[in-house]
Amino acid sequence: MFLSGARKRTDKKHNGKYILFDFEVAPKGYVPVRHIHPSQNEHFEIVSGTLRLELNGEIKHLQASDKIIVPKGKPHQWWNDSSDTTVKMKVKFEPALKTEIFFEQFFGLANDGKTKTDGSPKFLQVVAMSNEYDIYISGPPVSIQKIMGCVLGEIAKLAGIKKYYKKYSEY
Repeated sequence: MFLSGARKRTDKKHNGKYILFDFEVAPKGYVPVRHIHPSQNEHFEIVSGTLRLELNGEIKHLQASDKIIVPKGKPHQWWNDSSDTTVKMKVKFEPALKTEIFFEQFFGLANDGKTKTDGSPKFLQVVAMSNEYDIYISGPPVSIQKIMGCVLGEIAKLAGIKKYYKKYSEY
């Protein structure tokens, strides 16, 4: 599992302008896929521990009190390379979009053993979810992935793979 815990903090008065999560990243924990948020800025604030963040091919070493913004559309991936220290951080997504639901779905699938052994979603699951949650893998152009999401998303649906599972969250 790539995260040992996440807690959401949001305020309804912000009307979806952002969503803020408190994350705990287990030793050797990581986000399994280099990815892009085309419509969101992602803000990181390290509370404790050391996080590695790859952003546009450059590896940043972030420590307690460090802050960084990953601008929308920029490929990135992060990990905790410590073997004994949990990283605690705050992560804000701006705007909120459907990020809360994405994490509920992603963790639900992972907890049910419906991801690959590294914690990453299976290919058809990725294409089924990408357009719904506006998050894409780094590499192929997002425009191509959006088309793949429409076409292969229908194939995924025929295979019983959904973009949303009611048992993990309700909206």
